[in-house]
Amino acid sequence: MSRGNAENRYGTVHHLADGRVSVRFERALLYSVEAVWAALTEQDQLDAWMPGVQFERRHGGHYEIWFGGECEGPAHVSGSVEAFEPPNVLQLGTIRWELAETTDGCLLVFTDVLVFQEGRSDAEITNSVLGGWHNYLDLLDDALAGRSVNHDQPEPDYSVR
Repeated sequence: MSRGNAENRYGTVHHLADGRVSVRFERALLYSVEAVWAALTEQDQLDAWMPGVQFERRHGGHYEIWFGGECEGPAHVSGSVEAFEPPNVLQLGTIRWELAETTDGCLLVFTDVLVFQEGRSDAEITNSVLGGWHNYLDLLDDALAGRSVNHDQPEPDYSVR
């Protein structure tokens, strides 16, 4: 089960020095770094909570992510594996997972640099991305706990939070 600072658990928005915007989540997980790393990088485990992700497990490799359902952002992203440092850092393009051992599991820090689209407000896209990643991180926690993973669960609406 996830614990930790509620604000960081639900995600925070950051304005980077270069003008870009990123979202950041921190999740304290009751699982080892190795168990979480396996859920992020072993295809059968990854498919359980985030189907549509494929990548070469090496720095400089290629990745592709197909977001399904009612995705508010780009339905497909691809690029280079920017970091692959088992079992602590995985970065696919601007999407980054960092794992650090804690006394009772691990801390997962997740960040993503946003891509804004014409026709939608920055706030609308930011809320949508926060909701989407929050949902995926909850699905990761469900998969790690051996609970049923429900991909049809609606994303949280951050505009009413």
